[in-house]
Amino acid sequence: MKNKTKEKRAFTLIELLVVISILGILMGIVGPKVIDLLSGSEKTKVQAIVRGWVTQLHQYKAHYGYFPPFLLSVEEGAPVSLAEPDNYDNFLISLKGKSMSEDGTWMPVEVGHQQNRKGKEFHSFSEDEFDAGGKLIGADNIMIIVDQDGDGTITLDDGLVNEILQSLAVDYSSTEIQAIDSDKFAKLREKVAVFILDDDDLDVQNVFSWNIEKFFD
Repeated sequence: MKNKTKEKRAFTLIELLVVISILGILMGIVGPKVIDLLSGSEKTKVQAIVRGWVTQLHQYKAHYGYFPPFLLSVEEGAPVSLAEPDNYDNFLISLKGKSMSEDGTWMPVEVGHQQNRKGKEFHSFSEDEFDAGGKLIGADNIMIIVDQDGDGTITLDDGLVNEILQSLAVDYSSTEIQAIDSDKFAKLREKVAVFILDDDDLDVQNVFSWNIEKFFD
C-alpha cells in the first residue's frame, strides 16, 4: 500500500501581491494616525512642562513682587527668546537659584544676583526637561512674554501675531485662521506666557501655555 504524502500548498505570486497591497492600504490608513498619536503625546508632554514653568514664574513674582528682570528687557508684547545664551542662563537662575555648568552640574550664584537675589529655588528641574545634550528641551525655540504694566493682559505685537498665525497653518485651515478676530487673538488674559512655535529636534510645533484652541471653537 502506497503512502500518500500531503503536498504543502504555497502562496502564489498573485496572492502575495494581494496581501502586500492590503497591508499597504492598512498602513496608509493607520500609519498617519499612529504618527499623530506619538506626536500628540510629545506635544502634551512639552505643554505640561511649559505650563509648569509659568506656574513657577508666578511664584517668583509672588515672592519678589516682579518677574525676572531679563523678561522685562523688551517692550510688552514682544517675546524674550531663550535661544540667546544670557536669557537661557538667566531663566535657569531665576527658577532654580543656581546656574548650570557645561558638564551639567548646578552651581550656586552669588548672593544678590539680579535675577534671583536670594538664590531661592522656585522650580526643581527634572531630567525630563532636558534633552540628550543637557539643554532644556526646545531651548532654541522657547519664547516668553509677560504682562509688564500689571493690567492682567498681554497685548501681542503685530509681528508676533502674524508669526503665530502663520505657524498655526499646520494645525488649522486657512478659512479657520482668517475667521479669527485678530484684535481678540492679540490680547492674552495672562500675566506670563510661554510658547514654542517650531522645534525640529523635538518634532513638536505650536505648544502654548495658554488655551489657543478657544479661538477655533
